[in-house]
Amino acid sequence: MKNLLYLFMVLMLFGLLVGCGGDGGTNGGNGDDEYIQANLVASLTAAAPSMTNIDDPVWATIDSTPVRVGFDDAYGVNPNLVDDTLMMWAIRTNDMIYLRARWKDFTADLKGTHIRKSGFVGGWEYINTADAGGGEDAFFIVFDGLDNDSDTIPERADCATMCHAAQNMMATTGGGHVDAWAWKSATSNPAYLSIDQWWSATGNFNDPDPLNPRQPYIDNWNSSLVIPRWMHTDDTAYTGLYLYIDDTVRYQYVGYGWDEKIGYIMPGHIIDTTVYKDAIPQSRWNVRTIASYDSTSAPYGWTAVFARLLNTSYSDDVNLTGLDSIQVTVAVTNHHTDITDDTWREHSGSYPFYIVFNRSTQ
Repeated sequence: MKNLLYLFMVLMLFGLLVGCGGDGGTNGGNGDDEYIQANLVASLTAAAPSMTNIDDPVWATIDSTPVRVGFDDAYGVNPNLVDDTLMMWAIRTNDMIYLRARWKDFTADLKGTHIRKSGFVGGWEYINTADAGGGEDAFFIVFDGLDNDSDTIPERADCATMCHAAQNMMATTGGGHVDAWAWKSATSNPAYLSIDQWWSATGNFNDPDPLNPRQPYIDNWNSSLVIPRWMHTDDTAYTGLYLYIDDTVRYQYVGYGWDEKIGYIMPGHIIDTTVYKDAIPQSRWNVRTIASYDSTSAPYGWTAVFARLLNTSYSDDVNLTGLDSIQVTVAVTNHHTDITDDTWREHSGSYPFYIVFNRSTQ
């Protein structure tokens, strides 16, 4: 009887050890040191999703892929986002690629860089640092430029080695380029676009614009006079987040009672929502994007859908036509700013993975 009881206890202990141990990590890994990021397979059969409906039913018909961010210092850890798993979907049609991402963020930063009425007569403050309430949420996706793979550094889209390789800038170290899309909640977001960039060994630069281009967002700060450039036609009564170009007049101080509006927030940019409709978009503005923040149920967060031609014909956009796959890295951040302080560097990034085009999810 004692022997049977002893055997029973040994079996129970063995069972507990097996049940607690498992495989020890995600995707068959054994903890963070062996985490393996799954690839994102693009559907080749799903219909093109709407670019006006963030929750187009077509996205529910294809598989999503979890992408872990913010768990490895080499790829960035934003202290407000930390270790998280965002979800991604992909659709490729005959001429377009569509990407959808959903990630958690406890607060939506929608004011971005803005202008605040100070307590001085006629005075305004330009708020462009995160610790003062500036900054915006952002999502970045970095594509291998297909030439960023030297014999000594097979970097491709591995942004860990690009992280501030140039002073205060991301830069490639593999001898080539990456094609990056940058979505920002207070500037490119209301214009329905992402910023298309082409990174090299000298830095992370936006794709060039032609001479005298139309811009989806324009800085509203007159640094010489230390005042806003424009104001809403409803003057001090307007409290919206975005200042659209059709609703603006030149800023005027006299007769508008500004000194009685201490703390009033003036949007920091003028938004032109017609640029994304251009039949032949500029190289910098050829990634259409819609996004929505869910504040109704936890976990709160953003959903964004990106759309771009497989082949834009621009030399600073990677041509996705005919590829079996392409390596990418993604990152999210909170309170992002473009000034050279430490705040904007704190993004939560992923390991590199592949968007696979040679098989369907259906």
